[in-house]
Amino acid sequence: MANGSLSPTGYLLGIDMTARNVQDEAKKKGLPWSIAKGFDTFLPVSQEIAKSRIPNPHDAFLRLSVGSEVRQADSTGLMLYRIPRLLGEISRVMTLEKGDVVLTGTPKGVGEVKSGDVMRASIEVDGKEIKEGRIEVEVKDREGRYLYAET
Repeated sequence: MANGSLSPTGYLLGIDMTARNVQDEAKKKGLPWSIAKGFDTFLPVSQEIAKSRIPNPHDAFLRLSVGSEVRQADSTGLMLYRIPRLLGEISRVMTLEKGDVVLTGTPKGVGEVKSGDVMRASIEVDGKEIKEGRIEVEVKDREGRYLYAET
């Protein structure tokens, strides 16, 4: 997507992860906490979903389960801002290029996961799950904690 068009060429479903310990520490110090979202593996995404499969992106249903527990399940109709406005605001401060990924928010129900948990995310349109939008990810420990140290 280039700034001239400001229209998505397709969609992805993503699971936006956060290292809460890093986020909490950054907040205490008055630092930006975006670093807490930037660790490798922190944004699993689905296959690309053709724009034609989601005719109205503000009329879809998102679901995230951890194990057998549904943690998030809500309509994209609840988005505070519509996609054209989001893209317009973003493009005022940075150039949007074809292939850029823009995250538009998350339904209520954010929570902790632990090693061994399996996260499953999906998107439905007109009550039917879109196969390309399915994500399944096993949470794995990494050596040590997620840390960020100031230099």
